[in-house]
Amino acid sequence: MTEAGIAVSDFRRLVLLGAGGPGFWSNLEAFGFYSDDPVDHYARHLTRRLLHDFLGDPPSLLLYPGGAAAPSLTRLGELAGWGSPSPVFVGIHPDYGPWFAYRAAFLIDLDLPVDEVAPRPHPCDVCLDKPCLSACPVGAVRWPGPSDIDTCARSRIEDGSPCADRCLARLACPVGAEHRYSLAQIRYHYLHSLPTIRSYYATQDK
Repeated sequence: MTEAGIAVSDFRRLVLLGAGGPGFWSNLEAFGFYSDDPVDHYARHLTRRLLHDFLGDPPSLLLYPGGAAAPSLTRLGELAGWGSPSPVFVGIHPDYGPWFAYRAAFLIDLDLPVDEVAPRPHPCDVCLDKPCLSACPVGAVRWPGPSDIDTCARSRIEDGSPCADRCLARLACPVGAEHRYSLAQIRYHYLHSLPTIRSYYATQDK
């Protein structure tokens, strides 16, 4: 039993789903933007299809998105060998760079094979030029870290900020540059986060 009251012993596997590159967004555009959070809506739709069409509807419990509990996706990704924390406030994948995201996590009572990924060096440790550091206009991106998320967030909500709808440091990352999201996807994610950031600082600065 976990702290969230989930009887994990009822399930044999934890499944983590991720997507790298622009394909997820292209498929979402074809699927259609439904609900107030179309990205999570589409991720749940794909998870249901996976469970029904390919796995035979075994007992399962959705953890993310919007499920019974919100696991640390970054930590799960590290354990899976898929990614590591990066200086640009998102995880970084050895192949996809910062253009990778965890889309779903669920428990399942099915004896699925376990993926084993050989350890690989952290991409930032082997990046010689580290252009992300100089690309950040407010000096919030640092390696080795920690990067300054407070300075980053405050600068993003300033009038006329060049970082309101994109991260210049993330765009400068050479790792997986060929998998970069479309500008439409980049703008969606960054603009989607601005109301939450503004609300947070409106409370903090009273």
